[in-house]
Amino acid sequence: MAKGKSAAGGSGAGAACPPPPQQAVLSRLSFLYQASSLLSLPQSASSSSSPSQSSPSLPSQSSPPSVSSSPTPSIGLSRYYTSHLLAVSKKSVQRISPPLKRSICKRCLSPLLPGITSTTRVENKSKKGRVRHADVVVITCGFCAATKRFPAFDKEDMKRIKKEKEEKKPRSDASIRKREKGADREDGDVAAVETDVAMTGT
Repeated sequence: MAKGKSAAGGSGAGAACPPPPQQAVLSRLSFLYQASSLLSLPQSASSSSSPSQSSPSLPSQSSPPSVSSSPTPSIGLSRYYTSHLLAVSKKSVQRISPPLKRSICKRCLSPLLPGITSTTRVENKSKKGRVRHADVVVITCGFCAATKRFPAFDKEDMKRIKKEKEEKKPRSDASIRKREKGADREDGDVAAVETDVAMTGT
């Protein structure tokens, strides 16, 4: 019995890690996302030209290519792969991670690649930007101009900021009065107990 357990379980570091559930579905989703991201990249004009016509000079340090300046003939196929990815995840009841879902445009299903097919900026609409937990990440699609807004801080950061605020905030008069009332009640209870003891003793 012990041999069977040791053979099935393996020994510590030598035991192989069991494969995750629905490994085939995860591999398919990963392939579809990578293919969609690759096909959404803009194709430069130098790739279509012949090597004899290309100039031997070094490329100039220009700004990153925008969606409007560089053609993307495979964007239709990229969107098809993205829609297929969402359909497979829905059919297999496989939840997509929030970062991956945020990198897909809900309107045109184009992959949102920062600096290539989308622009990312941080927005703070509080007065003079003083409230730091009011930062919002705004992602704008380069094809359909749709925007996505996400809080820059997660729940753990919000809890930490709230705790720091409570520590820095001075105690209010109401809380001080409440504590004084509690202390007075305790003193009254002690006095009542002492009188009862004195009466029973006499």
